Amino acid sequence: MGRKFHKNSVYIFLLRLIILLVDLIGLNLILFSVQQIWKPTFLVNDIHGITNWLHAFYNITWIILSYFFRTYESNFEIGKNIRNSFQLFVVHSFISVAAIFILGIKIVEPNVLTIYAIFAFSFLPISRIVTRFILNKIDHFIHLRKRAVLIGNGTIYPKLFTYLTSENSGYRLIKNFPTPNGESKDFDGVLETIIQFSIQNEIKEVFSTVKPSNLKTHKDLLTLAEKNFIRLRFVSNADMHYLSNRDINDESEIPLTADSYEPLDDLDNRIRKRIFDVLVSLFVITFLLSWLWPIIALLIKLDSKGPVIFKQLRSGKNNKPFLCFKFRTMIPNDEQETKHAMRNDYRFTRIGAFLRKTNLDELPQFFNVLIGQMSIIGPRPHMLNHTLEYSESVESFMRRHFIKPGISGWAQVNGLRGNLNQNLMEERVKYDLYYIKNWSIWVDFEILFKTILITIFGDEAAY
Repeated sequence: MGRKFHKNSVYIFLLRLIILLVDLIGLNLILFSVQQIWKPTFLVNDIHGITNWLHAFYNITWIILSYFFRTYESNFEIGKNIRNSFQLFVVHSFISVAAIFILGIKIVEPNVLTIYAIFAFSFLPISRIVTRFILNKIDHFIHLRKRAVLIGNGTIYPKLFTYLTSENSGYRLIKNFPTPNGESKDFDGVLETIIQFSIQNEIKEVFSTVKPSNLKTHKDLLTLAEKNFIRLRFVSNADMHYLSNRDINDESEIPLTADSYEPLDDLDNRIRKRIFDVLVSLFVITFLLSWLWPIIALLIKLDSKGPVIFKQLRSGKNNKPFLCFKFRTMIPNDEQETKHAMRNDYRFTRIGAFLRKTNLDELPQFFNVLIGQMSIIGPRPHMLNHTLEYSESVESFMRRHFIKPGISGWAQVNGLRGNLNQNLMEERVKYDLYYIKNWSIWVDFEILFKTILITIFGDEAAY
């Protein structure tokens, strides 16, 4: 039985949600059809349209009971689904009939209820089969499931294989690479084959029950995986005894090494962060930008020729480019797509220098956040050519792109902002990776609060 309605998978969430909706729609259609066909004898006494309230009660009761019976959180094997659905249906029918008699709505022909029960109960397993079939077809085109490959050996390997190939995991295991027992002598060669296979087949997760004794010897391969946003999930031997006599039923039961997990891998955490982003963005846009935008736009127009908003391609999550919005702070120039802003840059306009010093030039990025391209808090996005440059010279630089870029970040509130040399950029990456590994919603609140204080009292690192 699943611990979460979504089991940390968009596919499982959609599967369960759609089955719930299909169940409700189907049951209501069956109930409506029965009422229409047997209308003269079905209801003798309908006091003040009380059946409308009965319909609402019928649906609400189904949802509440499904939560207690965990009908939509159980394994999606058809046999188990029929059993779980039968339990829910019997209790729900009993409560619905009891409500009918309590409310004074009398059933004249009991066989009508039998007809409804036969059609309704027959429909429940059909809804699961059809929904699963349709989502599986869609999954081939838009990848609702997380694509994965598996490499390894030992006791846990077949259990992990069984879990990843199950309907209930939310994964689609594309290929498995069993290795000889013990540590693989040619792990480099096997891992390189897997990474190249993953790149070609758009696979983003590699599970390995063989953990290299020294990850530094595989630095080039790990870097190659990072640059292609492939997550290597190494399974730890520390908790093997925990799974020695049991199966893996949930992703949380896979004993991953500490380096293989990040808080924002969890769908719950991504939802929390997204809600935080949307609420803060709507607040800023409604109560700040609604009156400040026209003022800043007028000042920019009076100060120099050119557009109010400067749009530039930046590197987003998984290195996908997006148009980043800023208030224009420079005169139009040929270097704006390639050259970092420098202290006392000749390209700054008068109002532009003020906007940059106070961080007000970043305010339009709240629209980037609202449409899902950025987050309030995260690693700052770079110009495309700078991303390419730093990816070659700064270790683990591309790991910053496993999450959405932010308007502000842990590195920025610690003074690492603007045009940085090689050493300071390496330091910024360490701060960004620390944030990714230690994210919580309270960390986002802390960084947001510090960003507001820096904006009010100034930042010497800003220019």
